[in-house]
Amino acid sequence: MALPEAEPAGPLLSVVVPTRNEAANVVLLTRRLGQALAGIGYEICFVDDSDDSTPAALEQLAAEHPGVVRYRLRTGAERAGGLSTAVISGLRMAGGRYVCVMDADLQHPPETIPAMLEETGQGADLVVASRYVAGGSRGGLEGVGRRLVSRAATAVARLLFSEARRSSDPLAGFFLCRRVLLDGIEFRPVGFKILLELLVCVPGLEVRDVPLRFERRHAGQSKATMGQGLLYLRHLRSLFFEVEGSARRWKFALVGGSGLAVFLPLLAVLSGPGHLPAVLAFLPAFAVSMGWNASLNRLWTFADLRHGRDEALAYLRRALLSGAVMFAVFAALLATRLPLLAAGAIAAVAAMVCNASINRGAVQRSPQAWSRLAVDGGVQAALSRLTGEVGADRAYLLPVAGAGTAIPAELLARVVGLRRPALWTEGASHRPQRRSNIDQTSTMLLPVVAGERVLAVVVCQRHAPVGFGPEALATATVAVEGLVAVLAQAALGERLPERGSQVAQPSES
Repeated sequence: MALPEAEPAGPLLSVVVPTRNEAANVVLLTRRLGQALAGIGYEICFVDDSDDSTPAALEQLAAEHPGVVRYRLRTGAERAGGLSTAVISGLRMAGGRYVCVMDADLQHPPETIPAMLEETGQGADLVVASRYVAGGSRGGLEGVGRRLVSRAATAVARLLFSEARRSSDPLAGFFLCRRVLLDGIEFRPVGFKILLELLVCVPGLEVRDVPLRFERRHAGQSKATMGQGLLYLRHLRSLFFEVEGSARRWKFALVGGSGLAVFLPLLAVLSGPGHLPAVLAFLPAFAVSMGWNASLNRLWTFADLRHGRDEALAYLRRALLSGAVMFAVFAALLATRLPLLAAGAIAAVAAMVCNASINRGAVQRSPQAWSRLAVDGGVQAALSRLTGEVGADRAYLLPVAGAGTAIPAELLARVVGLRRPALWTEGASHRPQRRSNIDQTSTMLLPVVAGERVLAVVVCQRHAPVGFGPEALATATVAVEGLVAVLAQAALGERLPERGSQVAQPSES
């Protein structure tokens, strides 16, 4: 089996396992993971929300497998969000070059992971253990009802989001990906479908499926409830309305339908109380509905795309062509003495079909979210070099408007506003530590500056007893200069002059 070589900075693989009352499963899971991953550098990151003896079992496992088993116990308000926030917490713990998410109940066989990891060696960014490919099985789903619900939920996700069609099982809870896909991205899953969140929020992934024989639970009870189903519907709503560029076809269709609701009442008013001839009434009614559609499409359907003069003119030309078709159909139907509103409705539908056809390329454009930089080879190669030069655990990019990330908004705003690097160290606890080998989190924030613009902020992080010092900050500042041209080309589609980049000088830490 051809596996990628591990990096010296940490394990090759982090296995993230959220747990809730899984005391009867975690010991066996740890044993089977050790057997399945023999010869592979790995760690297991448990995030536990249990009320049974699971915390004691995890403590014992960590003592028996130092450096391999890590765990975080969540209590009280930390458990808000349930499984989804537990997974995100585990992803932040992960130190491996690859991250695998799986359940603790042994319905996801650990023996599948080597095949998933092998696919990454063949160029895959995200590997899904699927129940719905040749060799897979969903036998662990108990009852015909649960199987039908699972199939229906998958069909809805694939219908709404073209991104979900990249996998035959977009709602799977067992997947593996490159960690750089996750660094710097603040996910907002509602419920437990973190994979769907990843597929929709990170465009441009190379996704592959491997067969999963979904097994029966080893012990305990299923967490699937009616409440989880309602959370799934909330998650779909969130992905549809709150992720720019998602479900673009459906948004374009809804905007077109809303334009019809604007056009017909105006047509009726202008040709009725307004006493305009029907053909003349068409023109202002169409102009207002076209303006309505253009505004909504700009703000909603194509919110993730840049709106330059050329794009606006191209959209206007397509809209006017559809309007010409609409007017011709409308006039022809009026000549047959068809009622005004019926003629207007039929003409509008014809225009919508025409508009959908000529805008097909624009509607099918991939989302241009910031997260696609996670799969840009040039950017990631530069970040990888930076990680080695300063001894960081990881390095990733944040957009200038990085609100919602784990980095304090005030600190990020200061780095961007002043265009100066910053060094931030966070202690392990509010309590003083008597040991000298307690890990602390050290973070460097470095603006990528081109001329007068800040293109992005590079984040370097280290979790170790010794944090970054002034020397590391100076080294990183110099290294970031090489990211200016790469980032401008990858994120903005621009080529900067060779001498057009300018990097801020190191600040005092």
